[in-house]
Amino acid sequence: MSLASMRALWAAPALSIVLATLAACGGGGGSSSPAIDSTPASTAAAGYWVRAFGFVDASNYTLRYYYSDNVVDSAGQGTYYDVREATAGGKPAVVLYDTTLFVTAQGWQPSLNGATPNTSTSTSSTTSTYNYNSGYVGQSTREDTDVSGQSIASVVALTQNLGTNTLSTTVGVSAAGLQGTMPAGAKLRKISNADTSTPIGYRVSDGSVGNGVTTLTGMVSTFPVPAAGTTITTSNSVSLGGLHGSAGCGTTVCTQERLRAAFGANNGVTYYLCDVNTTTSVQSNCLVAGTGSFAYGTAVDGATPILTFAGLPAATSVQTFTRVFVQTGGKVYFGYQDKPDSSTQTRLNKVAFEALAAALGIAAPTIPDHPSAVGGIWSVTYAGGDTGNCAAMAVNAAGHVIGTCTSTGVGGSFIVSGSAAANGGLSVGSTSSDASFSGSLAGAAGSGTWSRPSASATGTWTATKQ
Repeated sequence: MSLASMRALWAAPALSIVLATLAACGGGGGSSSPAIDSTPASTAAAGYWVRAFGFVDASNYTLRYYYSDNVVDSAGQGTYYDVREATAGGKPAVVLYDTTLFVTAQGWQPSLNGATPNTSTSTSSTTSTYNYNSGYVGQSTREDTDVSGQSIASVVALTQNLGTNTLSTTVGVSAAGLQGTMPAGAKLRKISNADTSTPIGYRVSDGSVGNGVTTLTGMVSTFPVPAAGTTITTSNSVSLGGLHGSAGCGTTVCTQERLRAAFGANNGVTYYLCDVNTTTSVQSNCLVAGTGSFAYGTAVDGATPILTFAGLPAATSVQTFTRVFVQTGGKVYFGYQDKPDSSTQTRLNKVAFEALAAALGIAAPTIPDHPSAVGGIWSVTYAGGDTGNCAAMAVNAAGHVIGTCTSTGVGGSFIVSGSAAANGGLSVGSTSSDASFSGSLAGAAGSGTWSRPSASATGTWTATKQ
């Protein structure tokens, strides 16, 4: 999924609220938008700015916000968190973040989750630099406006105006139907972001080259440029992704849509563009689109072999990423590097969103004064009157807990949600039964008890931070 596709995902209302970031094998790259929330001020209270609100109705919506305790260090650097939450059928729902691994000087890092710190540093009263999601670096300019006393309808309309914004903050909300005015402290932030650099990443779920390829040199030798007149297939060329990502061109058959490559002498590459049926994924009519070159290199961790391309066809200018092959663990993965992007958006602060939430009849998120000390992804097992596990229970920086658990006995598969207090005290319950878990998390471990009165079942649980 491309960066643009990811933005669209979180700007659109979701009828199926259990969201995941998906990418077809050999498809595109993509990450969450590398746009910062603010340049925190050390004298300000904790708060958030709404990045994306997708509204279907009061029982079904998604919310993405950038939360910060607004504490800055001596260098003017503050920390913020990309928090994503959802409600489906009136109950908390699981939201899956991207599964990309990004390479940094310290090694490969998992993509962000709701407890991953991102930083921004003020360079003036209206500009700042950001470092988001392990290497999306860029600059922001912002303009804050006090909108207290203005109608909620007019303020929301400003967040939806695509004449001045490249992205809408509030999708699915009918601004004209909103009643009421914004309270004191309500603000809008018009923010423009421009990437200066982006990281290289890959997803295991995107798959590897296969065909017995275990190294980059092996890949080059496996896919030599075929003789003239040879039909280009998945067996004699490698995929460099679609021009329009997994979304396709907007029609069932996209002509000259999928980019492929084969390798020649002296680091030469021949590029091909193929027609693709987006319903069947069958490609055909692969034609030479140009020639270029490839280069072996090493990722910024100083250890991982990578292969990059140059001289790509002009048609690839619409791609939001470029292919990078990554050799690791005895496989060659379909990696990518997003192209630097820019965007402009108008966002609601905490006070303004609380007013909108009240007008829509939904609950705005509660946030702590400081990020949760136990934020992250936890593995949980439980035993006693029933046994089972929660493979990935997420605790975001705001202390909100969500996860899917699977019981071997009376529970089946169920979602748990709740909260983790500042001291690590955990309190969660099942969204489909009367089961509940309580106890505490600390450091990299946790434990406690659980009960399900309707089944006369009780027991204990333990947790390990991933």
